[in-house]
Amino acid sequence: MRNKTHWLEWGLIAGLGAEVIRLHYGKQLRRWWEEWKQKPKRKRHLHPRTPEDCPFCQAYEPACPTRSSPVRPWREVKSRAGRPKTYDSEGYWCDNPACEYYGITEAGIHALVSDGWRGKAERIRRWRCAACGNRFSAWRHTPLYRLKTPSRRVAEVMTAMAEGVDTAAGSRIFNHHPNTITRWVQRGGQHGQRLHEHFFRQIRSGHFQVDELVTKVRHHPKRVWVWTGIDAETKVLLALHLGRRTREDGHALVHEVKQRLTPEQLPVFSSDGFQQYFYALTAHFGHFIIEP
Repeated sequence: MRNKTHWLEWGLIAGLGAEVIRLHYGKQLRRWWEEWKQKPKRKRHLHPRTPEDCPFCQAYEPACPTRSSPVRPWREVKSRAGRPKTYDSEGYWCDNPACEYYGITEAGIHALVSDGWRGKAERIRRWRCAACGNRFSAWRHTPLYRLKTPSRRVAEVMTAMAEGVDTAAGSRIFNHHPNTITRWVQRGGQHGQRLHEHFFRQIRSGHFQVDELVTKVRHHPKRVWVWTGIDAETKVLLALHLGRRTREDGHALVHEVKQRLTPEQLPVFSSDGFQQYFYALTAHFGHFIIEP
């Protein structure tokens, strides 16, 4: 009780002091505040940055090294004896890094042949690399890999989730556990990101729009900023970054944009004037002259 009375006394003293200051110096303080607001502010000069200021450029490592010589097509290497190839393997590739045909999707070059069918709910094609003997499912590296639920059912649930159906509502509608639906959505998002990184390369764009939006994420204590890079003509979202509103996040977005464009491409950028764009754009698309 004594501590509470002590704090009440101090609060009363502080309130009386503030009222005395307002009565005696209120006009002077108000006049000073109006003069300070009308005083012209000194314009701040932004200094351009270099690639050394981007942490992603410093940590960037190129993807798998390019082949020094073209790979010889498997049809020229294999024996003429045996059953001819009857199933089209275009678009599939051997996922064995030690294989000579690793990552090659052209049916006329790689060594993939059919290895039968598997699966209880539905038939799933299996492939075999005749060069290294590696066997794998046609659903490898896809969201459907090792799922026992039929692909048609998974597609229905994913379509409903993409249309905005809540996870709890989807669980009641499709009779699947909410954790199962969440796991499907996560796998679909990860696969979509891999496809985006694979296909959106060497893009030619003359006008780019960059902007950041704030949003709230469930079970996340702080606000999240969504940084976007959109082609102004086609409205294709080429770059997306989730984070805070810091200089490092600006570098992350512009660094991804540069990875999507052709090396000689220099588009026009439009933004809301946020200064972090100036630092990131000058670091990645600026021309630097070293003075003697």
